[in-house]
Parts: sequence; structure tokens; C-alpha cells
Amino acid sequence: MCKQKLFLLLALLTIALVAPVSSQDFSGQTVVVVTQTGSAIGGPVLDKGPIWEEATGGNIVLQTFAFGELFEKIVTALSTGSGDYDVLIYAADWAGDIMAPGYVMEIPQETLEAIEADDVIPLYADRITTWGGVPYALPYDGDAHMLYYRKDLVDNEMYAAEFEAEYGYALGEPATWSQYRDIAEFFNGNEVDTAGSMAPIYGALEAQRRNAQSYWVYLSRAAGYGKVPGNPCFFFSCDDMTPQVNNPGWVRALEEYIDIRNVGDPEMINYDVADTRTLMATGTAVLNLDWGDVGTISVDENVSLVKGAVGFGVLPGGDSYWDYEAGEWVMEENPAPFIAFGGWIISVAADSDVTEAALDFASFLASKDVVNELAVTGGTGINPSRFSQLADTAPWVAAGFDEESAADYLDAIQNTINHPNAVLDIRITGSAEYLSTLDAEIARALAGEISAQEALDNTAELWNAITDRLGRDAQLEQYKAAVGYMGDM
Repeated sequence: MCKQKLFLLLALLTIALVAPVSSQDFSGQTVVVVTQTGSAIGGPVLDKGPIWEEATGGNIVLQTFAFGELFEKIVTALSTGSGDYDVLIYAADWAGDIMAPGYVMEIPQETLEAIEADDVIPLYADRITTWGGVPYALPYDGDAHMLYYRKDLVDNEMYAAEFEAEYGYALGEPATWSQYRDIAEFFNGNEVDTAGSMAPIYGALEAQRRNAQSYWVYLSRAAGYGKVPGNPCFFFSCDDMTPQVNNPGWVRALEEYIDIRNVGDPEMINYDVADTRTLMATGTAVLNLDWGDVGTISVDENVSLVKGAVGFGVLPGGDSYWDYEAGEWVMEENPAPFIAFGGWIISVAADSDVTEAALDFASFLASKDVVNELAVTGGTGINPSRFSQLADTAPWVAAGFDEESAADYLDAIQNTINHPNAVLDIRITGSAEYLSTLDAEIARALAGEISAQEALDNTAELWNAITDRLGRDAQLEQYKAAVGYMGDM
């Protein structure tokens, strides 16, 4: 066994031994946990559950649903008082439909202290785990989209002169979506060296399948073209809740999201993020955008053919952006990283009949030691959300990164979440419904059924209907609070 593997094994064993498992006795009590299907997010429940069961005598049962069904399953159970689930692992965006009605219990201060909540980056603590200033969830995962690229190709002098002759600028990490497309076009179909074998490569790889979290990939493009610097109100106007989804910046982003298949994997319309992560790790494409998961998967020697060959960066921005207040294009570069999804969080159902056991397991799963282990382990779905996870490259190197890649990965994450023009995801009552309608219309445009403009016009009409049904004034107040709108800028 190599020293690196031995170091990682010892580190993981140490974490397992010191993880703060409860000394309470929950014998005879069953805690039902619900989350999405697949190894990501739900997998750690199966892996860590037996540790808690052994220590407490309790029993963990995991129920999972496809992401497209999860919101409805959770909210239906909570709203009917069925008591089906005790611990909920769900999208932070759904807080308005889960926390606001009182469906989950307030998290006690002693629990927050037990998980060392002061180590959690405020973006992933204060913003995504509370409602009205009250903590209703434990932070579990920190999410934001970032750029991945084959640095062994993009930073390779072999291609530099040809690229510059064709496009008129130096080949390198793309700063704009236009550059991103140029790089995809340049490499698409070329034979390149991947793990010692020559094979054709696609220019780009992006999830585009409906009901599979793909609309966040589109939103990452829209951010660069539709986010106005200095104005936090991206999805809606903070004057009257007018949807911005069909303005020219958003439309251009959708047109480019559709077009990228012409210089990338044509099958991406059928891929979800799990597919694109696997394919990126096997060297299928030059460019990809996703959450932090690709980083750890790319260095997993059991699945990756591009270990050490992947670069990490902040999402490209627009080469211009639409100022919806002025009603005009502003011709300057506009980096606007998207804090997509925001993260998975853990709550305890208010109607649970095993609340103490449920809270105890939730706090174990969200504990600093456990999540710090999960963050460096590929396939768990847990991405950095704590200061301690970003402070030192050593755990990442032990997990398989080389020193340069570890520093690059952590730097990209920090530059994303700390960017002054970062776009916060939608987090108000009805968020799931707003995004579901967007997802459906994007799918129609991707299939060629309607144009990008038609799809987003339809979305704007549906969003207005949702807002009116839920109460425009109330929705506006929630939205302004969610993005930190302070009035006239």
C-alpha cells in the first residue's frame, strides 16, 4: 500500500473513531431519513448510519426518491401530518415551503454548538439554514457551480499557436462564455491523449436532462448575461416582483445553452449531473460546469482517467450583460458566479414521534468531523461549507489531489463564494414550483419544440401566475430579504 493511501486510510479511521457519536440510548426507536436517490447525499446515511446505530441502539431507515419527485414527497407528507419521515435532507431552496409553515422543528442552540456551527461559512449557515432568523436546519453541504477544464490540453503549448491564429487571443482558462465556446469548438472532435491513449474528445459536457437538476446549469450561464453588478435582484425585480427570466440576457444564455451541443457531446440532452461527472472523469470532454463533486471524483483513481489533469476555476462571465433597469446591453465583461442550489440541509420533522433520536442522528451526520471526511471523499455529494475544509490542502492531498490541484480547487471555491457579483439562488415560498416550470420550458426549447424566447416568455407568464397566487407583496418581501436588497442602490 502506498504512503498516500495509508495516510488517507488512517485519517478516515481516526475520524470514524473521534466522530461525536451520542451516548444516549435510543434502543427500539427507528429514525426514517428521506432524501434523493443515488449515492450522492443519501449514501453517507447508509455509510455512517451503522456507527450511530451501534452507539445508540437506534435504527436508521433510509427512503429515497428521484430528485424530480423529492420535493412533492416531502411536502405532501409534512402538510398532511403523516409522520412518514423523521429526518429530512433536502434542498436549501425549499425553505419557504418547509420551514415557513412550521413543518420542521427549531434547532436547539446546544445542537448548533455540538456541530461547531461557528466553523460553517456564513453563506451556508445564516442564509440557508434559517427562516426569519430562526435556525430550522443543520448545514450539511455547500454548493456553488464552478468551471472544470482539461488543463493538460488548455494549458498545453502544443495547441496554443493554432488556437491563437484561429481565434485571435491566447488559449487558457476561459473568462467569458464566448471564450468557453471557442475552446469547445477548437477541441471538439480532435484526437487527444487521455491516459496514454489517443481518442477523440468533445468540446463541452453539460447536463441538460429534465427533472435532473440541469436547469441550474442553464442558470449559471444566465447569471453572466443577466446579473447587473451592484443589484442583487436577479430572478425578479425588487420593485414589483417582475420576472427577469425572459429579458435579452436570459434569452441569450438559453440560446447558447442549446447551441453548446453543436460543439460538445450531442447526447448531453439526455444526461443528468451524475452522468456528466462520470464522463468528465473519464476524459470525455474538455470543458464542464458543475458543483464541487467533479473535483473529488476527478482524483479518484478507481474511476478517473484524468487525475491531476483537471483545472478548476470560477464560472465564465458574460462578455456583456443586459441591464434590465436601463433596458440596454452593457458592453463589458461580467463575471457573476452562481451559488447554485445553495446546499443540502438537514431538518427534523415537527410531527416526528422520535424527535430526540432524529435530532441526535442529524447532528451526528452534520458534525464537523463527519462532513469534513465526506467533503474530501468522491461521490458523497458533500462539498465544502466550512472554514476548516478550505483552510488546509493536507486533507485534500491525502484524498488524492496533488498539492497544485488541491490549492487550485480550494482557490476556485473561495473565489466563487466570495465574489462580489455572485448570484444567490432563489429561496422563497414556491421556489420549487418556479424552478420546475423553468425546467419544463427549457426542456421544450432544448428539444427544438419552441424557441428560447418563447420558452422564457412562457416561463415569465407562469412565474407571474405563481406570484399572484401566493401573494405578490408577500413574495416580494421574501425575495428582497433572501437577496439582501437594501432599497435604492
